[in-house]
Amino acid sequence: MDHPLRNETNKELRRRVIHLLSNGFNIIRQSNIIFVCGGNKDGDMRRKFQKVFPELLPEYEFFEPEFAMKDYFSMGDTEPFDIADFEKLVGELSLAVVLFPEAPGSFAELGYFSGQKDLVKKIVLALDITHQGSDSFISLGPASKVDKESIFKTSLQMDYQYPDFKLVSQRINERVKLKESRKKFAIGEFAEMSSFELFALTHQLVELLVIATIEDIEFFLTALFRNHFSASKSKKIISILLGSKRLVEIGEYRHLKVNNDKPQALKLRDGFKTTYDELTIDISAQLYAADSEFEEILQELSKC
Repeated sequence: MDHPLRNETNKELRRRVIHLLSNGFNIIRQSNIIFVCGGNKDGDMRRKFQKVFPELLPEYEFFEPEFAMKDYFSMGDTEPFDIADFEKLVGELSLAVVLFPEAPGSFAELGYFSGQKDLVKKIVLALDITHQGSDSFISLGPASKVDKESIFKTSLQMDYQYPDFKLVSQRINERVKLKESRKKFAIGEFAEMSSFELFALTHQLVELLVIATIEDIEFFLTALFRNHFSASKSKKIISILLGSKRLVEIGEYRHLKVNNDKPQALKLRDGFKTTYDELTIDISAQLYAADSEFEEILQELSKC
């Protein structure tokens, strides 16, 4: 079911949406997402860290790719799935990547991320002190690279049987601070925009549309980027927005809406509030003037 703004009679309203997104926002300079890699069993370090994370790092958000993958696989992406590319995207969106090498997957992630120029500098590496000799593969290879290039260097030495996760939170708090400063948000070529900018743009677009399907989002991205955008990357970003609970699904058509408990990375610039208010009123009018099937979706939306 297409969004009413996709109707040919609403071309001028679409133009106003695109103009506001292109000119009316500032963007925060960093995310608060902490990407955590490790094992999946209850007794593994990642699961133990997850339990204490809200207390140790209350301003940050715990995230792992598994949160998003189930949504991504249901989106019908036509490109072959590559777990490394997906995790690289999550890493690009994150402020830090906490790594507990404790399972085959996390060992592979350490090797892969340490070889990525933009990701190695974000790694907080917590090694099991009881299993790491100075001549081990990890110590000589990936850990050595992390210790040279990460802003969180050097690697943390921790007893995995009796972990002190304050070492991780202290290292993050000492090396990075969440900043309130912003810069003007500008839409350029899709390939030249950062993953975080595309993440923020998609989140804000759904808020403006009130509800939207994946097809609706891609329709507007086509207009914003003059048809030069990656539908596959867009689906991955949408799945991460769902996995981080910034977006939620409603109804049998799987419409998306924003979770009002999660803040937007884009904020209105001075002088655009009236433009925003008038636009949202006009969009709401179109939604409530739509056919009866759409009215049922809006009724469900009002219950959320």
